[in-house]
Amino acid sequence: MRTSTFRVLVLAVVATLFSAYSRAESPVPPAPLQSEFVYEAVVEISAAIEIGATPGGTRRYIPITGGTFEGPKIRGTILPGGADWQTSRPDGVTEVDALYSIRTDDGAVIIVRNSGVIAAGGYMRTAPRFEAPAGPHAWLNQSQFVGSVAGGPRPGTVIIRVFRVL
Repeated sequence: MRTSTFRVLVLAVVATLFSAYSRAESPVPPAPLQSEFVYEAVVEISAAIEIGATPGGTRRYIPITGGTFEGPKIRGTILPGGADWQTSRPDGVTEVDALYSIRTDDGAVIIVRNSGVIAAGGYMRTAPRFEAPAGPHAWLNQSQFVGSVAGGPRPGTVIIRVFRVL
């Protein structure tokens, strides 16, 4: 008897809360996202190395061989040895997952993991993540970033623009 009374009481409370929630005014929509420019990189790449069809899609990787980057608070070079691993899916979208390092003008080495998608119509967007050492570039560890990718100024290059979401 006691358990059934408790159940009825819990159901009544839940029903009251649900009813109040459903009558509440809609929450104020969030403000549009804003961003600030972080840097533009001209990344030097080698020819793609085709792996071929796999269970996850057609795979390839593109070696990253160098380059430079510059922005209002940070500049330096792209270190050779990274790569952009790509998977082309049956729906025509290519997933990208680049892992490489950059060296700032003050000598700090920062790991960059830049994942995103390439789709029809020139849509190329990424979400870079940084792993920076303690010090003047630690702010890169504390924010979300978005990026765009486009063809570079010369063959064997791409341009990556990075923005911090405010």
